[in-house]
Amino acid sequence: MKRIALIKGTAPDAAVPGTHPKDYVVVDDIGEFTYYPSKTAMLEDLEYVEEAACILDRAGNDCRLALDKDRNLSLGPSFGPVEFSWLRQAWMNNRHRNLQAHRLQRFFPATREALVPELFETLTLERPRSANGTPWVLEVGGEETHPATLRDIDGLLAGLDHLEQATVRDPFGHEYRPVRHQTHRHLAPGAGSIYYVEIHPRGRDLQQSGVPR
Repeated sequence: MKRIALIKGTAPDAAVPGTHPKDYVVVDDIGEFTYYPSKTAMLEDLEYVEEAACILDRAGNDCRLALDKDRNLSLGPSFGPVEFSWLRQAWMNNRHRNLQAHRLQRFFPATREALVPELFETLTLERPRSANGTPWVLEVGGEETHPATLRDIDGLLAGLDHLEQATVRDPFGHEYRPVRHQTHRHLAPGAGSIYYVEIHPRGRDLQQSGVPR
């Protein structure tokens, strides 16, 4: 896998919440998840038929690669809906194995209908230069800013020694608490990678508990 789709361009405008571009998520033969904004980008990046263990479209269909009459890679027919328990376990394993690549730590979905859009949303947001027209919201100590990408948020938070007063909301409405992971206890307070752990929005918690807002 040449991974050209990860560094070329940005997600299409159709990635704005509520729209459905013809994009794909590929689970490869070693369990890595990759988002592709188009079939062309996917076929240019993949190198052999067995490389894709699963090609997932937004409807949740499970496809594979095939060879056309000229023995070039092409998108084969669908095998029907992807098997939920396999996909969920593969995603859990990949997240745990590649924490640096998946710093958006959302709640694990309980159904296939929730998991499929979750994958497309998360992998799109984690792309290095992914900006889909809907800004993020970063709140620190009651003050809001509206960065365009996750990388922009990383830059704004990097200057803070403590993240306890910061919350983040992504373009799809999920809220997170940023947490800094330090690999060594002698590092400076502001050093270390930042992970974003999903939290329940305050309004939702109050509604569920019956407390008036």
